[in-house]
Amino acid sequence: MKNVLLLFALLISGFIYANNITIDSLKKQIAAANNSENYDFSIQLLSTFLSDKNVSASDKYQAYLIKANIYRKLFKYEHALHHLDLALEEGIKGSNIFTVQQEIKAERSFIYFDKQEFDKAEKLLKELEKTAYHSLNPKYLLFLYTQKGYFLLKDQKYEASEKILNEALKIAMLHFPTESPIVYGKQIELYNLINDPIKRDQAYHSGIEAAQKANNLKYEFYVHEIMKNVFSSNNDYKNAFYHQKKCDSVFSLYNSNIKSSRIELLEQQLKEQQYEYELNHKQNFLFWLILFSVVLMLVVFLLIKLYMNSKEKQLLMEEENQRIHEEIRYHVKLAKTAGERKTNLSSFNLTERQLAIIELVQKGKSNKEIAAELFISSNTVKYHLKTIYTLLNIKQRNELLILYSS
Repeated sequence: MKNVLLLFALLISGFIYANNITIDSLKKQIAAANNSENYDFSIQLLSTFLSDKNVSASDKYQAYLIKANIYRKLFKYEHALHHLDLALEEGIKGSNIFTVQQEIKAERSFIYFDKQEFDKAEKLLKELEKTAYHSLNPKYLLFLYTQKGYFLLKDQKYEASEKILNEALKIAMLHFPTESPIVYGKQIELYNLINDPIKRDQAYHSGIEAAQKANNLKYEFYVHEIMKNVFSSNNDYKNAFYHQKKCDSVFSLYNSNIKSSRIELLEQQLKEQQYEYELNHKQNFLFWLILFSVVLMLVVFLLIKLYMNSKEKQLLMEEENQRIHEEIRYHVKLAKTAGERKTNLSSFNLTERQLAIIELVQKGKSNKEIAAELFISSNTVKYHLKTIYTLLNIKQRNELLILYSS
């Protein structure tokens, strides 16, 4: 029964564990929601995940980072910074404290850059430069190099800017080609400032091509907007107007795709809910089936136990009845023998004390009464009776009364 209960407990714990979502599956769900701009759903998923007390500090760190990035996309920068603080609290509980600190600095730098608080962003960037960007993965390097290229561009260090932007583009093409339009956008601004329209237009076409290949309308809109601003700054209003129309067209298409994606996501969520309902139904059915099986086994065990006890009692009663019958037969036989004749005790070599005790027994005296009358102890009486039984080859007091006469 212990093994059955242990199996039952393991199965229940398995169900609980199966319901726990992992950080990897969470990332996939959030990526799908974010692609359709359903950020409310992403925030809800993250909040539910973070409320689980069983989630590790490492997973909480990643979840807070994701949440901070969502708020950054929504331009809620204070919320984003707050969640980076929460991420740092969880991250330093682990063993990779330096990596956590580096990543948090990079994330804060991106937020300050978006807020156009360039002094704060550049300060953090320089701190990371001093460590040679140690422990940061290529995606961080891609955006940090792009950011660095922009700062150099602002400082009119065009050659250095071009060099670092080329490094960023290499990383993008090698690891994250879908992110390359960000780098191309900065190159467009750079080549416009150094009056190199050929390289500028090459960067523009490469950026549009990469955005369209990735089917990323946001980046396509970004590249067109950069070109619009470039032509506006050059007082080339004809080309600026052309790119403004491109921006409007892409923006309209983007909104249309968002609506379509939201419908698809809604359908997917409904399917997931149906699947979860069916899964929960199966798990509940299995749970009650196991519970019923355990209860049934307990009942069977108790019935078997009761049957065994009853069987044992029946055997004891049969043995007792057999013993009583044997004793009755013995006494009947004894009475019959006594009726035929009684053996005279004078034929046995008994002492006077033994004969006196036998006489008192035949008078119906108890051991205590015999002891009092003969002025001896009860133990002495018992000792003499044992000796008498041995000499007469009998076992009971009744035999002494029935079979022998003084």
